[in-house]
Amino acid sequence: MSEEQTAEDRVNSLAVEVRILESTFNELTSRQNLLERALLENRAALEALKELGERKPDEVLLQIGGGALVKSTPPSVDKVLVNVGSNVIIEKPKDDAVTLLEGRAKQAEQSIMSLIGQRNEIAQRLDTDKQVLQNLLAQGQKG
Repeated sequence: MSEEQTAEDRVNSLAVEVRILESTFNELTSRQNLLERALLENRAALEALKELGERKPDEVLLQIGGGALVKSTPPSVDKVLVNVGSNVIIEKPKDDAVTLLEGRAKQAEQSIMSLIGQRNEIAQRLDTDKQVLQNLLAQGQKG
C-alpha cells in the first residue's frame, strides 16, 4: 500500500509541476512576444528618424491611431520628444534620441535572448517531466 501511495504522490506532484512549468513557459512566451513587438516599434522609429534626417520628402503619412493616417508635411527632426519612462517625455536632439532608441533596442534584444534561454530550459524540463509522468502512469496501469 505504501508503494502505491508513494507512486501516486509522485504522479500527483509531477502533474502539478508540469502545470506550473507550462504556465511559466506560456508567461515567458507572452513576455517575449511583447518585447518583440516593442523592438519592432523601436526599430521603425529609428528608421523614420534616420530617413527624415537624411532626406526631406514632400509629405509623410502620420498615424493618428485606429489604423487611420493623415498626410502631413514632414516634421522637423532636429529635436525629438522621447518618452523616458513613467510617462515622462523630454525633448532631445535627434542624435541623442537615436542613441537612446538604439540602447533600448539592444536592451530589448538582450532580454529576448534571455527569455529564449529560459524558455528552452523550461521546455527541456517540461519534456523530461512529461516522459517521467507517462512512464509512471504506464507502470501503474501494468501493476
